[in-house]
Amino acid sequence: MKKEKASLLVATALAMTVAGRTAWGHRFPAVRTVVAQVESCELVLLVGYRPGTGEATEAVLARAASLPKSQSEAALRDVLATYAMAPLAVEIDGKRVLPTTVRAKLGVEPGGARPMVVLLVTYPLANGHALALHTTDPRSTRISWTDRDSRRVMLDDAPAQGRWFTGVASFLLNLRSRGSACASSPSLRLSSH
Repeated sequence: MKKEKASLLVATALAMTVAGRTAWGHRFPAVRTVVAQVESCELVLLVGYRPGTGEATEAVLARAASLPKSQSEAALRDVLATYAMAPLAVEIDGKRVLPTTVRAKLGVEPGGARPMVVLLVTYPLANGHALALHTTDPRSTRISWTDRDSRRVMLDDAPAQGRWFTGVASFLLNLRSRGSACASSPSLRLSSH
């Protein structure tokens, strides 16, 4: 069943490449949606990404189509995940923080017009005063956040939780120090679950 679903997904993506230029009368930009969840010991990003119509999507699909069928789903997932995360950076007190885990799921938008990926990305949340989420692509990125009762964010001067912010290159949250030590994981774990 899983192989049938993967084959259908790849076949749909390939058909879109062949028919795309004549079938799509309209062009749509890429869409990146980021939800930042602040917890006491980590930051969790839920990143959804759908490439724009036209050359960007065709390039992604062509890359996946050039591989053997057994590798095409993983290649499509990895390429979309790379596009999703490329413009994003997380910093604490001006120092870049690298993710400890990345999980990715591949899908097709409703109506089957474009492939999409959803990522769950975890970062260690060290002691610090300023948490920043930067994007080099503010036009296609929208950001929302929640504290999840961690009490790590100074809520008095924070932007509203659960609201979408679009067109911002840097999203800043002031942090409180965490009370207890958190275990940290030094290695990056990738998964497609």
